[in-house]
Amino acid sequence: MQVTRATYLPVVVRHDDPRVRSACLCEPFVAELAVAYSPGPRYGRTLLSWEEFDRSGLSRPQLRSAAAANLYRSLDRVEVLGQPPALLLGFDGLESSVLLAHSFWEELAGAVPGELVVGVPTRDMVIFTGTESPVGLQKVRRAVDRMFFARAPRLLSPDLLVRRRGRWEVLPAGPVRSSTEPPPAPTAGSPAVPRPRSRAANVRVR
Repeated sequence: MQVTRATYLPVVVRHDDPRVRSACLCEPFVAELAVAYSPGPRYGRTLLSWEEFDRSGLSRPQLRSAAAANLYRSLDRVEVLGQPPALLLGFDGLESSVLLAHSFWEELAGAVPGELVVGVPTRDMVIFTGTESPVGLQKVRRAVDRMFFARAPRLLSPDLLVRRRGRWEVLPAGPVRSSTEPPPAPTAGSPAVPRPRSRAANVRVR
């Protein structure tokens, strides 16, 4: 069956997960994280295998672009929950996929003190704050540590990620300094294709 442009959603996975590495098409994202593709409309239940990709007739850029477009069309369902200084996302159990929606985070960047910092301990949990909020950073760090201590399902990253120069990086340990370098030009291999500005909530973190 031919894949349509609204069939897949990008899903964040661990590239060292043997179930992912051996059977599923995935592309590098940041640190130990990678991007796979899940068929819908019941997104997240299964991931696109190499065999299914070969049958689709799509190239990787076509698949990447179609999945990113589907993600951006779905952003109106994203919720921002909780209270500052650390807030949570809600997105139908696939909250980590929102990390790939660049314009969403561009809109939220001015709502936090300093640079955006996220914890993404599991596929269905994204908690965020700013680099200049010590209390917020502590809350995000504790939330991630709790999920790993509890060995929650679908664990992703024990690291905190910071958004710099238009992309996610691992937040280094110790004092945090904001980056003032200009953003680089977009790269062809980026898993999520930039789209028009999303409907990020009007929130402010202090």
